[in-house]
Amino acid sequence: MMNYAKLGAIGFGLWGLLHMAGAIVILSATLGTGPAAGYAIYGYDGGPLPGATGAVLAYFAYFLVLSGAVALGIAVKLNWSNSQAGLAVNSGLILAVEIGLIIFLIVPGYLSVFEALPGFVFFAMGAILGGVACMRDPSHV
Repeated sequence: MMNYAKLGAIGFGLWGLLHMAGAIVILSATLGTGPAAGYAIYGYDGGPLPGATGAVLAYFAYFLVLSGAVALGIAVKLNWSNSQAGLAVNSGLILAVEIGLIIFLIVPGYLSVFEALPGFVFFAMGAILGGVACMRDPSHV
């Protein structure tokens, strides 16, 4: 029998790992050669940037690492065991992050929907399969 809770947890976990890896790429570019290298990931090809812009981008990457780590932790601890609370928290956290991605990066054209697709797919996988698991066995809190 298919275990929807575990498949949903894998989706949420992959979303977390994806965002942690993306943050590491941004941080290594920003801290390694400067803010312009970090912003080049999003298509910036201008001249040097003030140091504060690199700090802001590093701070953004820090939040990506945190949100990815929290999503991964919830997936392992709660979603794996079909927790309704885990489903609600992970879905809410990831949805909030994805809405920000859409508003601030996709709509202005800094990131394409295609480039963001893996995160959307992992989120949908976690939310849909986790939701199916909770509907089939709603006894878990």
